[in-house]
Amino acid sequence: MLFPSKFTSFQESIIYKMILILELKEKKINLNLLYKKLKHKFTCIDEFIFALDGLYALGYIKIDGKDIIYVSGN
Repeated sequence: MLFPSKFTSFQESIIYKMILILELKEKKINLNLLYKKLKHKFTCIDEFIFALDGLYALGYIKIDGKDIIYVSGN
């Protein structure tokens, strides 16, 4: 489910889930609150963590304790 393929639709991919997180457009948000807002979009918490990992690796977010900080300029 990481990448879209002929077996996995774009909406089921982690790339799409990363976009959902970025669309919140919050400067800083608590990790628990973020998951509560979006958990209906994810099939399991693993998908949520994979999406956060991808955003962190790409430099779109920073993690400060239990808070997610959206990095501007990307």
